[in-house]
Amino acid sequence: MSLATMFAMTVGHAKVNVTENKSQTPDGVEAVDMGLSVKWANMNVGAKKSSGFGTYFAWGETKPKEYYSWNTYAWSRGNTQFLTKYSTTDRRTQLALSDDAARANWGGEWRMPTVSEYEELINPANCSWEWTNKDGVNGYKVTSKKTGKSIFFPITGCRFFGEVQFRAINGIYWTSSLYTTNPNKAWCLEFNFEDVSVYYGDLSSNRFSGRCIRAVR
Repeated sequence: MSLATMFAMTVGHAKVNVTENKSQTPDGVEAVDMGLSVKWANMNVGAKKSSGFGTYFAWGETKPKEYYSWNTYAWSRGNTQFLTKYSTTDRRTQLALSDDAARANWGGEWRMPTVSEYEELINPANCSWEWTNKDGVNGYKVTSKKTGKSIFFPITGCRFFGEVQFRAINGIYWTSSLYTTNPNKAWCLEFNFEDVSVYYGDLSSNRFSGRCIRAVR
């Protein structure tokens, strides 16, 4: 499937309220102007460099943990049928900033990207995606066709239960947008060496799974 085809699978533009708070941006983190609606961080939340994996978070949680399951998920009573927040009951479809791991860890105007912002990034009219290796880590070099600037997305896998899985196969990053058709999932960026897409996934997008985060502001 081409990037153009995948980009056509849009779900609309979510609105995000951005408020100021004290910046805790780590040394080395930069906001890269890709000529798009937001600026993109040059590394993952929790990473020490652009090729680092960073921290794995469950969707809507702001701290890492040892074990990722429905039983340990903050917004569940141990079962997907009993979600306590961001569900068909409260009809909340966008993470509150209080539940946004990028905002909680970096402060300032940093936040998790929406599904629409990732769709903008993978649009082939805006950016080129080149499979490459950086510091011994596979991933994509994303270069803006508007500004010529680049960022790198390492292939991260995700955390299920007590293990990191798919690290050699998939890059998997959370958006801040709920998959409303099935609220036990959330939209995410997924890629391998052949394809890049914004996707609600299968097991990999269950909200309890631990995934890396690329912040925007």
